[in-house]
Amino acid sequence: MTTFIANSTASQKALHIAHTTSSLPINSLIIGENGVGKKLLAYQIMPKATLFDGRVLEQSISKDNINYTQYSELIITNIENILNKKEFFEKLQNIKIVATTTKLPKEIEQIFAVKIDILPLKDRKEDLEELIQIYKNEANKIYQTNCDIDDLDIDLSQNGISLKSSIYKSVLLNSLDENDIKTTLESFLLKKLDDGISYKELLSFFEIPLLKAAKKMFKSQLQMATKLQINRITLRKKLEYYFGNDQS
Repeated sequence: MTTFIANSTASQKALHIAHTTSSLPINSLIIGENGVGKKLLAYQIMPKATLFDGRVLEQSISKDNINYTQYSELIITNIENILNKKEFFEKLQNIKIVATTTKLPKEIEQIFAVKIDILPLKDRKEDLEELIQIYKNEANKIYQTNCDIDDLDIDLSQNGISLKSSIYKSVLLNSLDENDIKTTLESFLLKKLDDGISYKELLSFFEIPLLKAAKKMFKSQLQMATKLQINRITLRKKLEYYFGNDQS
């Protein structure tokens, strides 16, 4: 993904501010969770700027491994991880900066004339819908399949990062047939056996996904036991062993 998606009202507002800021000699701070598109928006402000991780740049400057005065513009990510923030930004005071962070560092708030908040993807429905389509189409092309949105198991825990990963995994799994799965499992088990894992320990790789699938499919432990053709007491023991008190 190389473009900041701005279909939602909130993202359109953020993009408008970014474009307005691009021609001004002021520093900007982009705030948001991991994976919401902070770096992509930063490049909308300064498309040709050099990008550094904040902590890495701080270490490079302290060790004199970089001539930072050569830059007129910098995009600096993860500034919350910089240890000596005031000293760091004082050295860069003659450089136009767009910085990104997951939280606003109060001690350097005044350095940034413009602050742009990016909402999580779950609060940007229109952006999320387009991103799902983009990643689904990419994954379908790579794995030569034709998964639909209904086939996807979406994970938004880390916004775009986990979204892309979950879609690619879903499409990959849907592209596999039984022989592919057996071959993959055989290769996986071969490595585990080479590590000296016993048969009893290997059972968890079969039983945990089976029991999780059964928990999703059936409404009660009685139904699970009946469909799996397993003694109900044995089933309860396995659920307690693998999931503890979380047997819902």
